[in-house]
Amino acid sequence: MYLALRQSVLRRAGLAAALVAGAITVTGAADWPEWRGPSRDGHSTETNLPGKWSPKGENLAWRIPIGSRSSPVVFGNRIYLNTPTGDPANTQERLVALDAETGKIVWERRFSLYLSDVPQHRSSWASPSVDPETGNIYLFTVAAQLVCLAPDGKVLWNRSLPDEYGAVTTHGGRTTSPIIEGDKVILNALILAWGDLNRTGNRYFAFDKKTGQTIWIASPQTRHYDTNYSTPIVGTIDGTRALLVGGTDGAYHALKLNTGERLWSLDVSKRAILNSPLLRDNVAYLTHGEENMDTTEMGMIAAVDATRSGLLTTDAFTWRTRGFLPTFASPVADAERLYTVDNSAIVGAFDLKTGAKLWEKTLGTLQKGSPVLADGKLYVGTENGKFYILRPSATGVEVLDEDVLGTPQAPEVIVASPIIADGRVYVTSMDALYAIGKRRPSASGAARGSGAEPAAPAAPAVVQVFPYESLLTPGQTVSLKARLFDAKGNFIREEPAAQWTVEQLTGAVDAKGTYTASPAGSTAGVVKATVGAISGTARVRVIEPLPWAWDFEAAVAEAPPTWWTGAPGKVFQRTIEGAGKVLMRPRDDTVGRRSKVFFGQPNLSGYTVEADVRGREQRRQRGDVGLINERYGLVLFGNGQKLELHPWQAADEMTARVPFIWDAEKWYRMKLRVDHLADGSARVRGKVWPAAEAEPAAWTIEKIDKIPHQMGSPGIYADGISDVYFDNLKVYKSQ
Repeated sequence: MYLALRQSVLRRAGLAAALVAGAITVTGAADWPEWRGPSRDGHSTETNLPGKWSPKGENLAWRIPIGSRSSPVVFGNRIYLNTPTGDPANTQERLVALDAETGKIVWERRFSLYLSDVPQHRSSWASPSVDPETGNIYLFTVAAQLVCLAPDGKVLWNRSLPDEYGAVTTHGGRTTSPIIEGDKVILNALILAWGDLNRTGNRYFAFDKKTGQTIWIASPQTRHYDTNYSTPIVGTIDGTRALLVGGTDGAYHALKLNTGERLWSLDVSKRAILNSPLLRDNVAYLTHGEENMDTTEMGMIAAVDATRSGLLTTDAFTWRTRGFLPTFASPVADAERLYTVDNSAIVGAFDLKTGAKLWEKTLGTLQKGSPVLADGKLYVGTENGKFYILRPSATGVEVLDEDVLGTPQAPEVIVASPIIADGRVYVTSMDALYAIGKRRPSASGAARGSGAEPAAPAAPAVVQVFPYESLLTPGQTVSLKARLFDAKGNFIREEPAAQWTVEQLTGAVDAKGTYTASPAGSTAGVVKATVGAISGTARVRVIEPLPWAWDFEAAVAEAPPTWWTGAPGKVFQRTIEGAGKVLMRPRDDTVGRRSKVFFGQPNLSGYTVEADVRGREQRRQRGDVGLINERYGLVLFGNGQKLELHPWQAADEMTARVPFIWDAEKWYRMKLRVDHLADGSARVRGKVWPAAEAEPAAWTIEKIDKIPHQMGSPGIYADGISDVYFDNLKVYKSQ
């Protein structure tokens, strides 16, 4: 659902009321609507929970043979689980809605994956989340697609972050689980977009939960080590509603919830942070399992004064304990102790006041999931296939129950964290979902505490222009609003008297904030709202309808068109001896040498992409070059001397390939077309031939895709292991 379709929904959303009430979310005391539970701390207030069970029957309500690496969530009588489905040649992510009483499937929705480096066996990484106000479900796939579904499974809107923001996914599969807070859906992703998002980096996004429109994008990181899946938590710090999350830069960041502004950042690790923090009484509890910034010693458990601001240093620590390595597991805490599990499945207890390690207990040898604390018990599953129920104390831990899922010879790997809802414990292995204990339903809709109410708004300090991102066609309009917030991020009002201007953008904006795109041409820039001495901007792209053509002859600068996504710093308009004026992807020895550049709207379909391509041989290496059409890739491999057609580039079993000998320093013509057939499948065809010759009638490669992509922005692909060139790019409606 894109901008033109969202406007009427937006006007009915009651945004001002939602922002004022943004500190209070409703959820049933027995619901588990997000990965880390109703309070996002892995803790449940439920009592009389099972202390013993058996996979063979004792206290087992049901078992269904649907497994996942992600945890389910529960809202009312529904369990929602993100799980992979299909064989390796047909893998999709599947959101399954189950009856909580019986475990029977009520409905399911499947999502084809695309433009992703995540392999099939690492799909369904992120847990879904449920909005307690509406019951809507939010899913973030390993293809970086955010989907909003109604309680009956109907798709309400979706955002494709690769098409729109140049989102990058990696082989490890790490994908953050979204959270819902007030009117916002919040997550993070590694992107390279356009405009001020012209540097590859991890960004934090807030989307409007009802419409999918972008509210803000935060860029607190100055570096990037690795992808991560630290799920944000939300709390109140000294009167400010704040978001706390671990970054891909080895730092923890605190951001103002309503505006995305940085409160503080603290470097702690030389690798990305994978787990989530805890927040209690203005103290943030941070953990990681990598090398510390100020010592070669590995791992850290720490308490930090969360009321600080700016770039924090070591004096912000209340205490630090090093040498324990919880890389993957997020901590839990009772009134006196913090508990977490290290990479080798050793559970440890630490004093909340001093950080002193009180005890540890070995549970296995491999650990990914996080513990859950409830009813005085710790529930922990290990990657070795064992599930434990423990009773911790100040001096040690009692093992109440220990069970192997599967058999000792073939245990069921447990990567997901357990959850608790309505008197039951739910355990997800890679093979099955188990419901443990008698279900005791309770009404959904009780208030979830926010920690503290926000203070009364003070003087305006921030102007936020909403929607923050718009994608229009020539002549189209968008109504922008100037929202005022105080220095603590509290919403004040929508300002009717803002002064509006445009920058680096054709078209005009009137006194009410309505921007009208020029009647012809493509452009990109910002619309600015000024209120007194403060101002804010919104990003706007205008892209004209097909057909498009670029021959780069009239280029006056190296930078490609401003509205292209994923292009900054990757491709350049240059004059090359022997090749002429071209679009060039220069040789790049870094891990980011592969580039995807998108030209247009993410909802386009029924078109054809063509381009002249040429490669060089440098240091005995040949780069790869390709086209993108509706999220399918056609790639000509230099070193491999082959042509491949990718529905999902990391899924080798889905790939069609043929040998293709092509010479360096010679132009070839590539062509990619997608046709949707009456039976619901898609015919995807690619063609390559020497550019100096006539186009052959036959297609070089073809694939019938039974789980097809339905739309997507056209684009190009290049692996810069050596210089590659593009020329005479064309995108047009298929005939």
